[in-house]
Amino acid sequence: MEWPMVAIMLIFGISVWILVYQIAGSFAKEKYINRIGLYTGQVDIKKEDRQKKHENYRQGLGMLAKGIEKAGILNNYKSNIRKKLVKANILMKPEEFISISLIILCASAFLGAVFFRNALITVAMAVLGWYIPLMVLNRKISRRLKILNNQLGETLAVMSNSLKAGHSFFQAVDSVARELKGPVADEFLKLQKEISLGVNTETALENMVDRVGSDDLELMVTAVLIQRQIGGNLAEVLDNISETIRQRIKAKGEIRTLTAQGRMSGWIISLLPFFLAMAVFTINPEHMSALVSNPIGIFMIVLALIMEGMGIMFVRKIINIEV
Repeated sequence: MEWPMVAIMLIFGISVWILVYQIAGSFAKEKYINRIGLYTGQVDIKKEDRQKKHENYRQGLGMLAKGIEKAGILNNYKSNIRKKLVKANILMKPEEFISISLIILCASAFLGAVFFRNALITVAMAVLGWYIPLMVLNRKISRRLKILNNQLGETLAVMSNSLKAGHSFFQAVDSVARELKGPVADEFLKLQKEISLGVNTETALENMVDRVGSDDLELMVTAVLIQRQIGGNLAEVLDNISETIRQRIKAKGEIRTLTAQGRMSGWIISLLPFFLAMAVFTINPEHMSALVSNPIGIFMIVLALIMEGMGIMFVRKIINIEV
């Protein structure tokens, strides 16, 4: 067995052992505490005490995450991941996310080494395993942002009606946090808490824009900040912005409908080579095994994947029309 395979299998084994040890240790610790409670009369543990072990890291990822934190590596990457986790509203530390990525990397590399027994394919699967959690995170961010943008029209209507009723801006924010649900309610609740804790209103609004990363929300916040500086009828301004946002959402929907055929064609063309490879492998496995085992065949596969990725990127650029 080649040395890269041995190293990958060793890393995978250590990761699995750490994961099993952490999970088993958490159950064993809880069992000992309950047994001691039978003799001390303190079987019922307070909720705060039960949550102490979750203050730093989750069980099962604690040792690996602490090791990453102590090593002080990937600081720029951790900063980027921290921002993405905040945008996705995921209560997870960057070290925990990197730990999950490492475990999936080792598992993917192990599967590649076992089934393909080729160093290049093993490395490619390891890289893919590293990026799988990041792709899932980016997908969650885009979904949450889409839901929030669709809720902004209703949000502005609630704020405008609250201001017309004679309420203050803070009370209008409280109305949004109480009456609405979903991402927009979560963000306005965070805004309300920041203002309640003494943070300047302008700073709290800018923090919300940085957390969400929505252009429509930035438009609303910019209008509010300008109104707070020069004065004016904020309710009327919010009504105008609400109408603008509704028109943008309508235009995006129409563009998405018109580009549906192009997007479907892109998906079909992108997935066609993979289905064709599976069909050839089912009909005649010897041809596919020669393609995987031969260095020229491996180079052709890598080149095809690169060109496939470039094609997907170009199609997305063509059909992605900014409004």
